[in-house]
Amino acid sequence: MARSMVRLAVVVMTVAAAVAVAQAADGPEWGGSWQMGPTTGFLFSRFDGAYVGSTGLVYFLGGRQGTNTLGDIWTFNPATNAFADTGANMVIPISNYTANVLTDATGLGLYTFCGRDAAGGQSLAVQAYYPATNTAVQLPTADNFPGPMPCSGGLNVVVNNKVYVAGGLDTVVAPYNAVQTWVFDPMAASGSRWTRLTAADLAQGLAYIMGAVVDGKIYAIGGAFYDPASSICGQSLCNVTTVAVLDPAAPTPTWTNLAPLPEECSSSRAWGFDTDSLYQDPTDLTPLAGKIISGCGWWADENNHVNAYTVATNTWEVFPWFQIDRRDIAGEFLPLAGAPALWVWGGRKDVDTAPIDSSEYYSLELIPVELQSFTIE
Repeated sequence: MARSMVRLAVVVMTVAAAVAVAQAADGPEWGGSWQMGPTTGFLFSRFDGAYVGSTGLVYFLGGRQGTNTLGDIWTFNPATNAFADTGANMVIPISNYTANVLTDATGLGLYTFCGRDAAGGQSLAVQAYYPATNTAVQLPTADNFPGPMPCSGGLNVVVNNKVYVAGGLDTVVAPYNAVQTWVFDPMAASGSRWTRLTAADLAQGLAYIMGAVVDGKIYAIGGAFYDPASSICGQSLCNVTTVAVLDPAAPTPTWTNLAPLPEECSSSRAWGFDTDSLYQDPTDLTPLAGKIISGCGWWADENNHVNAYTVATNTWEVFPWFQIDRRDIAGEFLPLAGAPALWVWGGRKDVDTAPIDSSEYYSLELIPVELQSFTIE
């Protein structure tokens, strides 16, 4: 017997009313605000963190500390607000990376691609950290990033257990910024894990792009390109307002431009929510479904701006700002029971030699069960 969808009239009416109220309140102010979280146990910038549900911890895979690059792997326990050094270290300490949660033949691993090493050089290595065994590995050189330009600072997003990598930066070798898009499959045999999407070159070479996924589509938000003569924007990195989308499921995936950001942004983090997401702003009840929340960051004078994008209308609006200016941050959505929230940690403000040791979070909540539609057989 085919499964049928039945929606009780009272539920539909209640949901419709709730959505109408939420949309009416969905203005440039939103309702909540970022709150200061605990002081971190480290001083990292140009780094990232990844949440692992099975352990309940966020893992940070090292980063830039002043003029040094460290590979020390730290954790954050949101249940206790405690930070801890795992004692493990990345094989190659790097900065300017994104942490990607993947499952491979070994189990759940946190993957990084490229990055700047401790000497300031470009790494093409693929590394993985396995929380279950507290071990970090470097994959064989046959699995190094194969593009003609390094992918450091490039967009990294995970869709269906594959990582999509686009763009990147090398300040030594022209043309400085990468345009190609590559796909990494952790379940493929070593030496055959990378595939280039030949029709999906970025319209402009960029790095420090904020990436998000909504309903399986990849959004590339902002970024910056290198201008060694500082003749285009008056500084060596020029921030952009560019926003583009790529559908990996399309017969020939390509990047399509969308409405630009309301301001130039780069070097921050973004969070996407599918259109069936049940999270909402707890203050004004604005639904997060079909939205992207993105920090702005900027280079070189970082800011605390945050913007929100609505997929259905292809429009941007102002989201409540961080408490302090920061860029090159770690960011993650923690879907914790009773305390779901967007989180950011560390980052840079003013100078590399004084990384930020604070965190911030923006609380969310689930739409109450009585306001959710449901199915019966």
